[in-house]
Amino acid sequence: MIAIYTLSNGEQIIGEKIRTLREGADTIQNPFYIMETQDEYGNNGMKLINVCTFSSQQYIVVDNMHIIYKMPANEPMTRYYNKLVEASKKADTYKMIEDSIRDMEDMEATLRETISKRLVGGSTIN
Repeated sequence: MIAIYTLSNGEQIIGEKIRTLREGADTIQNPFYIMETQDEYGNNGMKLINVCTFSSQQYIVVDNMHIIYKMPANEPMTRYYNKLVEASKKADTYKMIEDSIRDMEDMEATLRETISKRLVGGSTIN
């Protein structure tokens, strides 16, 4: 069952409740934050953000004491959620992370080179 959870910290999460891994807690597979958003024209809407984007596991365990309420998602929301779950499985987060690391290393190398030039007087920057 796809359910929408409202947590005691105000966050809303949608996901599929699966077998309980711990007594007194819900295990939620493929959890997504439900975030309110506004487009460039001021129209309100929502977007879903994967909770486990950079994790090797795709579930979270939430203590029942932190769940204010949960309710089943309606059919259109369930379809939307299922489409996002499929799309997130196809996303290559490893490549995205590696590209970001490479970009940071390139920026660090450029910064070191610039500092080195300034220290030895080879820079035209004053």
